[in-house]
Amino acid sequence: MKKRIFSNMLLLAIISLLVVSVALCMVFYMQLSSSVQIELRGRATMLKEAITSENYHSFDASDMRLTIVAPDGTVLYDNGKEAEMLPNHADREEIAAALKLGVGESHRFSDTLGQETYYYAVKMGDGSVLRLAKSMSSIWGMFAQAIPVVFFVVLVMFVISYFSAANLTKRIVNPINKVHIDKNLTTPYDELIPLVRTISQQREQISQQMFDLQTRSNTAEAIMDNMSEGIILVDKKGFVLSINKSAAAIFSLPVSSEGHNILEILRDAELNESMRSALSGIRGEINLIHNKKTYRVYFSPVIDSGAIILFLDITEKFLSEKLRREFSANVSHELKTPLTTISGNAEMLQSGMVKEADKAQFYGKIKDEAARLIDLIEDIIMLSRLDETSGHAAVEDVNLFDAAAEVIESLESKAKEQNVAVTISGDGIFPANRSQIVELFYNLIDNSIKYNKPDGTVNVEISVLASQAKIIVSDTGIGIPQEAQDRVFERFYRLDKSRSKKTGGTGLGLAIVKHIALVYSGSIELQSSLNKGTKIVVLLNNI
Repeated sequence: MKKRIFSNMLLLAIISLLVVSVALCMVFYMQLSSSVQIELRGRATMLKEAITSENYHSFDASDMRLTIVAPDGTVLYDNGKEAEMLPNHADREEIAAALKLGVGESHRFSDTLGQETYYYAVKMGDGSVLRLAKSMSSIWGMFAQAIPVVFFVVLVMFVISYFSAANLTKRIVNPINKVHIDKNLTTPYDELIPLVRTISQQREQISQQMFDLQTRSNTAEAIMDNMSEGIILVDKKGFVLSINKSAAAIFSLPVSSEGHNILEILRDAELNESMRSALSGIRGEINLIHNKKTYRVYFSPVIDSGAIILFLDITEKFLSEKLRREFSANVSHELKTPLTTISGNAEMLQSGMVKEADKAQFYGKIKDEAARLIDLIEDIIMLSRLDETSGHAAVEDVNLFDAAAEVIESLESKAKEQNVAVTISGDGIFPANRSQIVELFYNLIDNSIKYNKPDGTVNVEISVLASQAKIIVSDTGIGIPQEAQDRVFERFYRLDKSRSKKTGGTGLGLAIVKHIALVYSGSIELQSSLNKGTKIVVLLNNI
C-alpha cells in the first residue's frame, strides 16, 4: 500500500509538471503570435503614410522584412534580398488580398527553419503594396528550445516531488500502521470507518470461532488423554495426526509422535497389514499381545482423511475366559475321577466279583468318593455364586470369634485324627455375610489341619480395628515352597496331588478364600517356609 501510494503520487506530480509545461508553452506562443500580428499592423499603417516610391530605399527595418511590390506583382524593393532575384509575388495570399481589398495578412510555416513567418500587406496610394514580415519560432520550435529548461525544471521538481511524496506517504500510512488489530480499533481517517467497522466485526467473528475451536480441541484432547483406551489418528498417507497418552504408553512412545509414519511406531507385521487395509477403506480388528497384555485393536477408515486405530485392553477378559476354560476342564476332570471310582466299584459289586468279606471295603470306597464328590460340588457352587453375584449377600454384624469357634468345633474330629491342637485368640464384631465368613474360616483352618504335622498346632488370631478386620491363621505344617506360593490361590491347584487325594482336598479352598476377601475389597498375604509352617493374613474392609 505504501509503495503504491508513493508511486501514484510521484507519477501524478510528473504528469502535472509536463502538462503545465506544455500548457505554458502554448499560452506563450499564442500571446507572442498575437503580439507579432499587432506589431505588424501598427508598423505597416505607419509606414504606409511615410513611404513613397521615391524614398522607400531610405527606410531600414532591421527587425522586420520590408518588401514593396508593384501592382503586377513585381518586387520593387526588399530589405533582405535583391529585388531582381525574387520571383513575382502576385500569387502570394497577403499580396493578392491587399491588391483587392487594401489589406491582407497570412502566416506560413518553414519546415526547414522550424519557424513561422507572419505577413501583413497594405495597398499604398500609388497602387503598389507594402508588405512587412516577421518570423518567430513555431510552437514546436519553442518546445525544442524549452526542452532543456523544462527538463531541468522537471528534474528539480521530480526530486522535490520524490521526497514530498515519500513524506506525504509516510504521514498518510503511519497512522494506519499504528492501528493495532488486537486492541480496540480506532480509525485515523473518516474514510476508513466502513473498513474498520468491517474488520472489527470480522475480528469478533474470528475470535469467537477460534475460541470455539480451542474449546472443542481442548475437550477432544481431554477426552482422548483421559481414555483408558489407546487411540491413534493417521492421515491418508499414514502419518500420525494425534496419539493419546494410553496409546503412547502401550508402545512406550512420547506423546509428541505426531508427524511420524505409523509404520515407524507399530513395528508389528499384522498391525501394519491391517493399517494398510484401513487406509484403503477396509475395516478390520485383530488381537494383539504386547508386554504381557492382550489388546483388541480396531481399524476404522475415514474416507479421504485417513484412519483411526483403537486399542482396547482385554487382558482381564482374556484371562477370565482362559480361567473359565481351564476351570471347566478341571471341573470335568475332578468330577470324572470320583465318578469313575464309584462306577467301577458299583459294577464289580453288581457283577458278584467281590467276595462277601471285601464288600464292606468297596462300599467304604464308594462312600468316600461320594463324599469327596459332594465336597467338590459344594465348593464349585460356592465359587460360582461368588463369581456371579460378586458375593454381595445379606450383611449382619458377625462375631468373628464365634464364627471361628464354630468352625473349629466342626473340625474337632479331624484335628484329633491329625493330633493337631487348634487355638483362637482375639475378638471383634464385623459387618459381613455370616456364611461367607464361616466358609473363609473353614477353608483356612481345614487346610492348616490337613497339611500339618503330627503334634502340630494351628493358631487363629482375630482383630477388628475401625472399619477393617484382620484374620491370621498360622500353623506348624509342611509349608509351601517359594515357587508355588503365587499359585496356591488358583482353582484346582494342588501342591501334592497324592496327598490331596489322601486328605480329601478339592483344590478350591484357597481360591474361595481369595474370592471372599475380594468381595470385601480385602487382601491376602502368604508367608511360608518348607517344614516350618505357613501363615496367612487376611484383611477385610467394611463394605
